[in-house]
Amino acid sequence: MMAAIAAARGGAKVRLWEKYHSLGRKLLATGNGRCNFTNRDLALKHFHAPVPAVTDMVLLQFELKRTLEFFQELGIEYYCDARGRYFPRSNEAPSVLLVLEREMEQLGVEVNLHCEIVGLKKNKAGFLLHQRGESHQAQAVILTCGGAAAPQLGGGEGGYQLAGQLGHNITPIRPALASLELEGNWFHKLQGIRLDMDLTVLEGSKKMLQLIDEGLFTKYGLSGPLALKSSRLLGEGRKQCFLNFIPGQAGPEMICFLAKRARSVSSRPVQELFNGLLPQKIGQMLVRESKIDPEKDLDRLAESEIKKLAANLTAWPVKIKAIRPFKEAQVTVGGVDLHEVIPGTLGSKKIPGLYFAGEILDVDGDTGGYNLQWAWSSGYVAGKSAAAE
Repeated sequence: MMAAIAAARGGAKVRLWEKYHSLGRKLLATGNGRCNFTNRDLALKHFHAPVPAVTDMVLLQFELKRTLEFFQELGIEYYCDARGRYFPRSNEAPSVLLVLEREMEQLGVEVNLHCEIVGLKKNKAGFLLHQRGESHQAQAVILTCGGAAAPQLGGGEGGYQLAGQLGHNITPIRPALASLELEGNWFHKLQGIRLDMDLTVLEGSKKMLQLIDEGLFTKYGLSGPLALKSSRLLGEGRKQCFLNFIPGQAGPEMICFLAKRARSVSSRPVQELFNGLLPQKIGQMLVRESKIDPEKDLDRLAESEIKKLAANLTAWPVKIKAIRPFKEAQVTVGGVDLHEVIPGTLGSKKIPGLYFAGEILDVDGDTGGYNLQWAWSSGYVAGKSAAAE
């Protein structure tokens, strides 16, 4: 939609094809239906791409200020929350979809719904687009077919296939911003528990990530912002992961704390040591998995057992079995190879007149409005460039 608006504003006659019966299905699901459409901090570290120059040049052409002005001009008032995320004041994603549709309508963009393009060929006049039972001619084409994530909302691999038909390389794709499947059976009894935790990820002796955020235990493992933010890194292969259930506290400090706590309630059983400190089920799990008799009185707790509890409380080893599938993911890692794309225009280096925007490219952002910002910025650049073509 942004590419269509930018191209139409650039003077082009624009036709948009959408394979489903309505536009913006994925947009409506963003921000839990509130549409977190950008973020206050658009530093490059929040966008992941094998060629950072591409994201840099695109974001510079349509940055935060222009994004906010664009939507305000269309009638969207907004606010920024404490985490730097921007939402429409209505807190309704349909508000954003409506203004985009109205702007396309005003600019004369021809929108074709329930029309899937299944073939794309270069010819002397530009491009021949094949729809089932029908063909269309265009001077320039922008592929904005999205990624494979959330197929129930329109995601899929159709865009990659179209790019491949014209000789473009597609880097391996995998889900990201998704929940984590864990190995073991300790987490099943914690299903539904939410709390802030500290996740540390190591590769060998090197610390790859340390993140404090809310985690949600599920029947298959871990969800919530903590899981989503770490899923991209953890999807690259096996790494050592540790959870700290008391963020900011280290093992040595916790040994002294637990020893003092045990002395103050010495007549109680070990299973009550964490009562009032942690959710009850997590405390019971730690005692059980530490191989300590939960009925033992705290005054009989050995120093070695206190050290073991402190270690598990602050550095519980977690084994990642898998990242949840595309159906449950918010974004796709991989896509059209950025080495084959012109950074300043998002045009194809192989096929003149072909452009790309959005998730179809090998660019993905962190959670917090970054993937929608990439949609606005890349759509603007591709649309403007295609219109000039």
